Amino acid sequence: MINTMTRDVRTKIIASLGPSSSSFEIIYGMAEAGASGFRINFAHGDHFFWSSLIDSLVKVEETLKRPLTLIGDLRGPSIRLGDINGVIQVKKGERVKLILSDRGEAEKREVPLPLKEVYDSLEVGDLIVMDDGRVKLEVIDATSNHVELMALTDVVIKSRKALAIPGKDFNIPSLTSKDLEDLKFALEHKVDYVGLSCVRTSLDVESLRSLLKRWNYEDVKIIAKIETKTAIDNLEGIIEASDAVLVARGDLGMVIGLEKIPHFQQLIVDKAMDMERPVIIATQLLESMTENPVPTRAEVVDVSLAVSEGVDALMLTGETAIGKYPVEAVKWLKRIIKAAEEDVRTIGRRAVKGLWASFTKGVVSLAEDLGAKLIIYSIHGNTARLASLLRPSVDLYVGTPNLKVLKQLNVLWGVKGYLVKASNYDEGLEETFKFLKKINEIKLGDLVILAYGLREDEQLIRVKRVEG
Repeated sequence: MINTMTRDVRTKIIASLGPSSSSFEIIYGMAEAGASGFRINFAHGDHFFWSSLIDSLVKVEETLKRPLTLIGDLRGPSIRLGDINGVIQVKKGERVKLILSDRGEAEKREVPLPLKEVYDSLEVGDLIVMDDGRVKLEVIDATSNHVELMALTDVVIKSRKALAIPGKDFNIPSLTSKDLEDLKFALEHKVDYVGLSCVRTSLDVESLRSLLKRWNYEDVKIIAKIETKTAIDNLEGIIEASDAVLVARGDLGMVIGLEKIPHFQQLIVDKAMDMERPVIIATQLLESMTENPVPTRAEVVDVSLAVSEGVDALMLTGETAIGKYPVEAVKWLKRIIKAAEEDVRTIGRRAVKGLWASFTKGVVSLAEDLGAKLIIYSIHGNTARLASLLRPSVDLYVGTPNLKVLKQLNVLWGVKGYLVKASNYDEGLEETFKFLKKINEIKLGDLVILAYGLREDEQLIRVKRVEG
């Protein structure tokens, strides 16, 4: 039996891996500080680098004796620059050239963009936004293979930066040839979730799910990243088709405007929870900690508000992937979450649909009414996911015999998960109960509710007082 999580907070922490967090020591430090899951961004690096990250993560798991969730984030049809041999610095009003190439010369102010579809659609007056809105350029001349841009602010342009063109959609496949190669790598290295970038409609999610089924990886879950205006327009269908949703605030802010992010963040969170899907918030949670060891007051408020909205997890991106203080960023995020959760006692019960969900709601309500700890044995994770969605005010323990399910539950709100092998549900419940007693999670005199999902002719719920 293996414990999966740190104990102090219910809102989970996911850390992105990268050059700053590629070593065993740093990953171990982040896991010890409170990270339950780790993300690899396939938009950066190569298979050799990603393999080294995963090897380090596996060693951390073995050392901590605690499984850690692994998310493989596909680049998707995002529009990214090619490689620049340096950094292009441009003052407001100065001009740069957008060239149809994989590589550009910094001294010639060549910005490489190797996607012909973009050039076919660009028009004079279009706005190009990069670096989470910090870089803004206007198209002042456009042909099929040459575009001239004028800087609207003082900007710094670097290699491989994602860009957005508000008001424009491009006919790029949801899974590129690179994505297919990265997906194979991810599945071979046992990812628990696949992040699908630049989702536009439910068909994008369904295409990936069909591929997972065809390759016999149906147990891998899909996180739909909401980062385009089209995704907002098709939000319900995307949520319905996915296993979890991520609010990608950086790219989303570039296409809808920074001032609209709070509204759409709340909209996506509420809709995901209403539709019984886990939800994650990412980008610029503690952005200042990329360079500084302490967050700003505005960042602390932002994280606290996200916790109060009831999200399942908060994802650090650049702070841990390329920042100077990856372990400190995780520590600060946990510290802020803990303080926020002490003030926000309950997120509020959501309406649920269907017999299974209503049963789970009844179990959670019973545990809360009795002030009892709740223990669920879940083979496929469905009852545990529903219980987490209801944001119980009591402790939620989950035993499961399936390691993949355990890792997927690991980033859901409030779940304290354990690997418990058993031949049936009754045995699983009893073994989970015994183990929790053994590790002192449930103590003498505690009242506990033990339950599993709907099964015909079986006792689904038990109430126990912990005895010596």
